[in-house]
Amino acid sequence: MSMILKNCLKNITCISLLFVSISNAQVLFVPLQNHTSYQGVWNISEEVPNYLAAYLREFYEFDVLSSTTYRSLADEKTDDKASQKDLEFIGELAGEYGFKYAATGVIKTFDISRFTAGDPTLAGYESYSCKIEAYIQLYDLTMNAPLFSGSVSGEISDRGLGITLLGKPTEEKEQYFNLNSIRFGSEEFSATIVGETMILFCENFVSELELVSRGFFKDAKKTNVTLEVADKTLDDISLNTEVLKGQILTYDETTGEAFINLGSANGLKIGEELAVYSKVDSLFDPNTNEYLGLSDRKIANIEIIELRGGKLSLAVVKSNREKVSSGMEVRKLFIKKRMK
Repeated sequence: MSMILKNCLKNITCISLLFVSISNAQVLFVPLQNHTSYQGVWNISEEVPNYLAAYLREFYEFDVLSSTTYRSLADEKTDDKASQKDLEFIGELAGEYGFKYAATGVIKTFDISRFTAGDPTLAGYESYSCKIEAYIQLYDLTMNAPLFSGSVSGEISDRGLGITLLGKPTEEKEQYFNLNSIRFGSEEFSATIVGETMILFCENFVSELELVSRGFFKDAKKTNVTLEVADKTLDDISLNTEVLKGQILTYDETTGEAFINLGSANGLKIGEELAVYSKVDSLFDPNTNEYLGLSDRKIANIEIIELRGGKLSLAVVKSNREKVSSGMEVRKLFIKKRMK
């Protein structure tokens, strides 16, 4: 196959019309309105919801329709961009392809910042931060009502803080100045501060959704409809992550300090945040009524304040201190390091 043909095929939105029986939730993502000052090369109106769609598909086995594919299907029906954002229009298109839920909203912040101190040609300090915030509404189209409405954000600050020696650029500096040449959602993107912030953004979206609708993820797999679209536009998004799990060894509710059995050997850094999970509901097989185990729910975040060893760290609980106790599990999605 010629290189020209390969490039043409790569740029074509890949939609396969299929008739397949499924049992998972179906969520359609509409391009988000961009109310930010971001002026880079990424089309964040589509890239941000596409990444969220890929996250739900990968970790929760949802059937999703990307915002890129939604736009393509909507363009076939009307050239009126305002109509494409109308909930009635969205509902009709979603119903045509078997989707029960639709996500819309506004990106309020997409900020990537660099801070430097000292002479860059000698030894100086530099740090990087990224904040992504959006207002998202998830509609239950069968009920014609929002299931979730609220702000979701991900923020990483002071990442890459370190000394630059004699003008030698750090890895974070090289990433920062090469962001425009990195494809959003690629494996290389995952290793950047923006990629890490997007993972945190997705985690926080799921946590916020679970707070208002605890049954959504549990009931989502009970649906039984026929899906007519197999969307492959998300296949190039690389969620190159691994789950790090640990446990709270001791906890002082007065100070909020906790020791956990994870440390420098696990790749933890000071300032890193992990989620605390509590066991909540008993789960049973719907067919045999066999007890399967306990589900869990995120109840708080902890921040690493000291690394005491390879498998020991001191952390502080940032919220809901009264709900945290020794023995609870802590987890974090980490970006896998690329082999060099």
